[in-house]
Amino acid sequence: MLQPSPTRTRQHAASRTAPTRYLSPLRYPGAKSKLTPLIGEMIRDARDRRALHGHVTLVEPFAGGASTTLRLLTDGVVDRAIIGDADPMLSAFWHEAASAPERLVERMSDEFDRYLAIGGDVAVARWDYWRAWQPELGVSPDETRATLAVKCLFLNRTTFSGILHGSAGPIGGRAQTSDYTIGCRYPVDGLAERIRWIGHLADTGRLILVHSGTWRETLDLGVEFVDDPQELVAYLDPPYIEKSDRLYATGFEGSGRAPDVWRGIGPHQALAGYLLTTAPFRWILSYDFHPELLANGLLYGRRRTIPTLDARAAGAGAWRIKNYTVALQHSASTQSSRRDVKELILTTL
Repeated sequence: MLQPSPTRTRQHAASRTAPTRYLSPLRYPGAKSKLTPLIGEMIRDARDRRALHGHVTLVEPFAGGASTTLRLLTDGVVDRAIIGDADPMLSAFWHEAASAPERLVERMSDEFDRYLAIGGDVAVARWDYWRAWQPELGVSPDETRATLAVKCLFLNRTTFSGILHGSAGPIGGRAQTSDYTIGCRYPVDGLAERIRWIGHLADTGRLILVHSGTWRETLDLGVEFVDDPQELVAYLDPPYIEKSDRLYATGFEGSGRAPDVWRGIGPHQALAGYLLTTAPFRWILSYDFHPELLANGLLYGRRRTIPTLDARAAGAGAWRIKNYTVALQHSASTQSSRRDVKELILTTL
């Protein structure tokens, strides 16, 4: 469980109003927030049909920007949520935002005042500093996590397309001759409002856990938390089948650089194998559309889940797998222009 930080203020613990538009402080490559209304509709319908019941807990093991979880919590579609990410920078950010929001707001604001507000060479030099920064031996885990959270937010808001890894450079380029300079996506007041809302969700018992680890570990924590698997639904938005090496800093299992871990379809098959045979809960899965997903029997080329005997004993059923194709626009690659893409949603709800 998240524990309150001594840096919290009485103001933070009081009742808050949700930010009016964006809830996530992070810009995330391939963010699928436009899918959130459809996902919310699926969960509401499942609650009406009693496929989900009780105090429904959402678990999201590929948190990324976590925009879907934040929206579903804020709108009351789900009662509680557990999020996790294998990228230590991302999980540090979410833990800090939930448990020590005022400390994060203060340090985020200081970065703007001291570097980004000046701009030019000073801001680019600070970008280089954070790009190279690594945790130091002998520093407390709490301080390391706090600094990783600042690094995550700073680079996410100042790097092209929010990409934390790879060859993407600072917004506006190193010469800063563009109309859009390095600090143009760093709205201090708006980010502070969103960070404090995340802390409020944790304070009020809605965001109950942030986990740093693999997708399987996060899902297992969700199963352990609920008394009945019908109170749990997973939303999974795994990294792209293609181009993941250009977007993500951590591989599927939370170790190694993405180009090594993501070579081949094997990690996607491992996830599919768990969801099809082992998961005792209902799930929603969103992917970039790839023909292999529905054609391959080791992925999702079947109509129903096929739970093992142990999974059946834990509550799994031979649930029908529905799929939907949704047209979206985003700039998830290193191209600056928006492009039309197809997203695939699969679900057992």
